[in-house]
Amino acid sequence: MEIMEEPLAARGVEVVLPEDVLAEILRRLPPRSLAALRCVCTDWRSTIDSHRLLRADLLPLSLAGIFIDFWGLRFPDFFSRPPPTPISGVFDFFPLEEGPDIMDHCNGLFLLFSLLVVNPATQRWACLPPLPSHSTELEFRFLYDQGLIVFDPIVSPHYEVFMIPFVNPGQYCIERTDLVLKESEWPPSPLILHVFSSVAERWEERSFVREGDSAGTVAYAQRQCHLDKRGNFYWRGALYVNSYFLMRISISDGSYQVIHHPIEVYKSRPYVYFGKSEKGVYLASLTIDGRLSIWVLDESCGQFKWVLEHQNNLKPLLLGLNRSKQVYGPWILRDINYHLYSQKFPGEWDLYDRNYDPSHFHSPNDEAPAENNFEWHSDDDDIVDNQCNSEERNSGDYLTFLGFHPYKEVVFMSSGSMKGFAYHLKSSKLQCLGNLYPKHYKHFAQHEHIRESFPYTPCWVDELPETSISVYNLCQD
Repeated sequence: MEIMEEPLAARGVEVVLPEDVLAEILRRLPPRSLAALRCVCTDWRSTIDSHRLLRADLLPLSLAGIFIDFWGLRFPDFFSRPPPTPISGVFDFFPLEEGPDIMDHCNGLFLLFSLLVVNPATQRWACLPPLPSHSTELEFRFLYDQGLIVFDPIVSPHYEVFMIPFVNPGQYCIERTDLVLKESEWPPSPLILHVFSSVAERWEERSFVREGDSAGTVAYAQRQCHLDKRGNFYWRGALYVNSYFLMRISISDGSYQVIHHPIEVYKSRPYVYFGKSEKGVYLASLTIDGRLSIWVLDESCGQFKWVLEHQNNLKPLLLGLNRSKQVYGPWILRDINYHLYSQKFPGEWDLYDRNYDPSHFHSPNDEAPAENNFEWHSDDDDIVDNQCNSEERNSGDYLTFLGFHPYKEVVFMSSGSMKGFAYHLKSSKLQCLGNLYPKHYKHFAQHEHIRESFPYTPCWVDELPETSISVYNLCQD
């Protein structure tokens, strides 16, 4: 009888495939699996990258537009260059009881306040388990958590959610905080965070030790309630959290640092926004009279130093641009809320009618638009200064931040007259992108205001792993 020999691998003998053979095998795998295999070893990562097996067009490497959450509107809207993409703020691929309030985003993944993780591009989603209860009096009475999601499909198909504590600025909390708590340092060290891992499929506590000084005391943090907390992001293995300081949380080594604003920011008390762009971590400050300053964070040699990159007065540029509400391109607002309700409820309708079924939504803007001669594109290297026609001017108009272009030195802004603008740092040009004012907005909301906005880079890799928690079982518990 012929004895069958065991395969080499079964006998503990290492089998090394030629790179071309390995590449051909890997080429047959879906993007999600390729992203996971890049983490196995250096040789596999080199093979995948050198043969360009993980297609760049599937990764969050290009800007599709800007998501904008308007105060009083049920769904976030999408501001982009035509033709419209299939991306929209109408998340009709999972059950909706309320509007999809977005807590955070990272490389194409959204974290909702309802603890859902959503990918609008692939229309995949997962429901996280409930958060563990607070363990200390300080956590329960005087802190609130904001979730930040970490996801990098080039490194791994998995994601993590970090719950970052902020001091509650409410007057009740300020009056009831005892002196011991008020004088305790903030942030504390160690900083204990609740972290959800899609690999472990559960919440766990992680400890982060502070390197350097604290930002101050709990009492001082309570007095900074007027400052905007927008502009949190993940970049190169670290979380950057915007408060009255910038907190850099190093995920790999369990440490964090407090990075204070440039001294000029403390003096003028402008509107401050953090973000990532072409050179790394950026801080933008804008005063009420239109003076813009841009700093870049130098992290070389283990030190953190803000380097002034750009300064300009945007007021004269803004005055030269169109204030009319009829601004045509090069970008358009999809007007999701208007089209959605006017089609579903012709005539008189209520924005928050719970009988609405989003699964039948079809926007007229989904049709191919007429040809146009718009010259500007978010991913073109050569920027053309397109100015809108000026019908009237208002010296009282102002600018606020919508976000940084993630890969080019461009700052997106909105004006008080609801126009979208792009300011190009290299050319010092302020360019009108189009009308941001939602159709019939005044009929929807008592106040016309942008609550949140962020540039969106879609990820078409099916990154929500099949081994993640069952969304149906969790959501029914």
